[in-house]
Amino acid sequence: MWITRNYILFSLFTLLAVACDKGGCNVVPNVAFNQTFSQATASNAFRPNGSDYVSGGVSGLIVYNISNVAGTYKFVAYDRCSPVNPEQRNQVVISNAFYVEDPASGAKWFLKDGSPIDVAECPLKPYYVSSFGNSYTVGNN
Repeated sequence: MWITRNYILFSLFTLLAVACDKGGCNVVPNVAFNQTFSQATASNAFRPNGSDYVSGGVSGLIVYNISNVAGTYKFVAYDRCSPVNPEQRNQVVISNAFYVEDPASGAKWFLKDGSPIDVAECPLKPYYVSSFGNSYTVGNN
């Protein structure tokens, strides 16, 4: 029992130490917002594997279409603020249908889940997307 508890505590502290490398991954500031988009305002996001820019968040948003089954779209959304140097508020840009890039650092992330591909250690900051009819809302409150 004592060994198991110590192993768990050791593992927890090890994970925290790794997560805190270079300030940890909760580096993009929190801002309260709700932003609505539709096919009229973010048309590129409604294509298969499509993405588009939407206002909101810290440095703007990217919405990405991860599926379209029988006309029902499923989106993910991320803050455009690069987590590499968030204090600079560099905006990531859409490079192709599958990833975004921070032009300042060269870091890249997958659009499907926001995970880092190159240079970056932290994922993009995600936000929830909900739908109401043909309108979608991105937000964090």
